[in-house]
Amino acid sequence: MTFGTKIQDIDSLFPLPSPPPSVHAPARLPGVTHASGTALVDALKDNHVKWHAFFNDRGFHNHASHHLVAIYALGAGGPLIDAAYQTHVAYMRPAFESPEPITEKNFWLHLGKREFYSAYLEYFRTLLRNNEVTNVLEEYIFSTKANTGGAGVTGEPQMLNRFYSALVHPMIHTGCGLEFGLLGLVAEGLAQTAVHPSQGSNLIPGSLFQQSKSTNDPVERLAALLPSLSLSKGTSAPGRSSVHAFTILARVLADPKFSAKGLGLPLKGDLTHFDKVNEALGSALAQLSEEWAAELDGDGATPAAIQTKIEELAWMNALVYGVGGWSGRDRAPGGVFNADFFLMHLVTSSLFLPIFVAYLSPHSSALLLKTYFTVSLTWYLAQGRAALPIREFYKAVSAMPSPPGPVPVPVKGTLTPDDAAPNPWLPIVQTTIAHPGEHVCKLQRALLHNATLYGVRGAGHFAGTGLEGAELLDGTLFIRAAGLSAIRLGWMKEGEKEGEWDRTGFNY
Repeated sequence: MTFGTKIQDIDSLFPLPSPPPSVHAPARLPGVTHASGTALVDALKDNHVKWHAFFNDRGFHNHASHHLVAIYALGAGGPLIDAAYQTHVAYMRPAFESPEPITEKNFWLHLGKREFYSAYLEYFRTLLRNNEVTNVLEEYIFSTKANTGGAGVTGEPQMLNRFYSALVHPMIHTGCGLEFGLLGLVAEGLAQTAVHPSQGSNLIPGSLFQQSKSTNDPVERLAALLPSLSLSKGTSAPGRSSVHAFTILARVLADPKFSAKGLGLPLKGDLTHFDKVNEALGSALAQLSEEWAAELDGDGATPAAIQTKIEELAWMNALVYGVGGWSGRDRAPGGVFNADFFLMHLVTSSLFLPIFVAYLSPHSSALLLKTYFTVSLTWYLAQGRAALPIREFYKAVSAMPSPPGPVPVPVKGTLTPDDAAPNPWLPIVQTTIAHPGEHVCKLQRALLHNATLYGVRGAGHFAGTGLEGAELLDGTLFIRAAGLSAIRLGWMKEGEKEGEWDRTGFNY
């Protein structure tokens, strides 16, 4: 294609957003209107046609779509969506043509080459116009051929590794498209997957794709799509018992080989911390993941079992970000909270797990959760294995954060007049959608979603998992982490300066 010309059927790739695909997916907040939906898709179409996925030669990502869909879902109006988009236009790189088109014959030959992004994008646009999105995901991300190769494929494509590359960016991007029914975003996410490098070959071994075959059988998919209508643990088919995510965390915290010192962090030279963990501990982490996901093997990947594991991932990633960030607060300016840029991505990406499983077969859903768990642990270790002092965190961090500044004086008769924010999420949502930081809205939306689904969990729910202090954890974990994040990143709408994400890590 020639850039600047009209893309065929672009309106079909970017219709008005569809409803969430699952009861476990994030709900849209009041404020969503036809006008805000129109503003969203107009900006997304403009971004799709004009701008490249990477805005510099180092492979830094265009985050416009992530930002816009997040604030749209939080109730932002059209003018706010337009203003947010303009913050990204300022740094964009114009889209450019690839050296040659991508076809079925050469699809596997140009993986990992960013200059072929536009060609892969056109390939996936065409594919998604003519095929069910489920079939495309199964074939190009989760199949044996897409990962370990096969007829007509040279080498091992490792597409699932690429899907998690660069802080799980391709996964997040694809998830945005699936959540809102925007095939144009799905095409962008899959094209990004194709041109990202393969990271973590030890974390996602080829043997995973030989254990059983993914299937698109409609009956099996229908069973996977039937949602569990409660948050009860439910039952699953008899088989191997899984180990809780917190039990795995307890083991990792107790074993010196997983420490920053044991890994020799920080590193000097070109090897990244993520690659160091993959090199030194990849096989051990993959084995821990097998134990964690044992219940999902074979016929065990029931809807109830899958939702249970998704919940564990949501809690684990919020815990390492929130409690871990508080434990490392002395490394952050102000000494209140270490808002780790890398661990934050674990929270934002976990939001999309229930969305993906609404489209995938049970086998591929299990494969997604198992490998995502491994990647999450890897980033936790790569950042220095932050301490998790749950007891101290719950004593020190408020479950009722409120915005800074003057507090209105309630009139006589107002209920709980001394409570500045009776629902602490509401001021956080208001300040979040007006914050220019594209990751702030993604983080707070994920924490809000987790609080909506799991806020009813009471203290004692996680007793017996072996993680010190876990018996104190309750559904207020998410608002506590959100409040700390608002302090660190700035209550800008209320007059505070914009803060920054922290990249200093922990314990090294």
